[in-house]
Amino acid sequence: MKKGFVNEIFFIRFVACMCVVLIHSITMTRSNLDVSASTTSVTYIINMSMMFATPVFVMISEFLLSYSYPDRLPKSFWKKRILYILVPYLVLAAVYSMYALGIDGLTWAAFSELFFKKTLLGAWHGYFVLIIFQFYALHFLLKKSFDRFPPLLVIGLALMINLMYLGFFNFKGTISGLEFMWEYYQLPFLGWFFYFTVAYYAGKHLDEFLFYLKKYRFWVIGGAVFAGIIPIYLRVSGILTAVSSKRFDIIFYTFLVFCVLYLIAMKLNKVPKPVLWISSCSYSIYLLHPLFQYNAVGWFESIQLPSNLVVYILAFFVLGVAGPIVMSYLFNLVPFGSLVTGRINMPKLGPSSSQKPAVNKGKAS
Repeated sequence: MKKGFVNEIFFIRFVACMCVVLIHSITMTRSNLDVSASTTSVTYIINMSMMFATPVFVMISEFLLSYSYPDRLPKSFWKKRILYILVPYLVLAAVYSMYALGIDGLTWAAFSELFFKKTLLGAWHGYFVLIIFQFYALHFLLKKSFDRFPPLLVIGLALMINLMYLGFFNFKGTISGLEFMWEYYQLPFLGWFFYFTVAYYAGKHLDEFLFYLKKYRFWVIGGAVFAGIIPIYLRVSGILTAVSSKRFDIIFYTFLVFCVLYLIAMKLNKVPKPVLWISSCSYSIYLLHPLFQYNAVGWFESIQLPSNLVVYILAFFVLGVAGPIVMSYLFNLVPFGSLVTGRINMPKLGPSSSQKPAVNKGKAS
């Protein structure tokens, strides 16, 4: 039986989405302004602290799937996700491919090669969609097995697999003849298996998850702070310098941040309208924000935007959020427009899951 909304997820998705846009806003600013070495180091640390964003976004997909459909998937499940997630993914991958090649370099051969790399090898920022669809398949394939074994056992095994997989690629140098594996190691589900597993059990056993989350909330908050320091320390010390969400030490950090955000969301009496709007448009924002940010560079120069770090970051950020929302809203007004930008789902919220975790009237996202 299909359940209703978990209102807290709107806030968590909102934070994850905003962090992704902010990461790219900082990166774009760093690439277009002359900044000191010390400032550059600080921006890398800030970006590192937000590397939970994409894994949290991916976690949400399985959390909601497990919560909304604890017994079986509906008949329309694949149809809706192919239409409103996969089709926009393919359309915008084509747009980004043509944009990258430009008018002079746009040939069928060049386009086909780049489109293949983006859509099947995940060589662009939309790669997370491939992870989400792997989660859908895993849910279908592993659900019965997961229900047969104790959750802590399965979560522990998934954690070990995930840590070993990412640790290998994080610390092992490339192997001759297999360099491509290091370029695309983020795609196989093994690099995300813990997120899938813990999200599955948390969504399926939401009442129990909330009980322990509240009971150990201070440990969770302290753990999140400690786990967030570890990646920063490893970068500053030169042990592991990559600023990426595909690091072994981001796994604990991501899960604990998810829990902290859930605790914060439970304190909200009502989901603010801006949070709800941005969360509902988050898929469009994820896919479209770089397009607006890339095209903003020339415009910033033409209007002589002050060459100030904070000004540039804010400008990139506002455009990266507002542009996709407006574009997605307009496209959703026309027939089949949602197949380009994704569909906007503005829900009617029910009681918070922290107050009534059973069944809410409404529709799961």
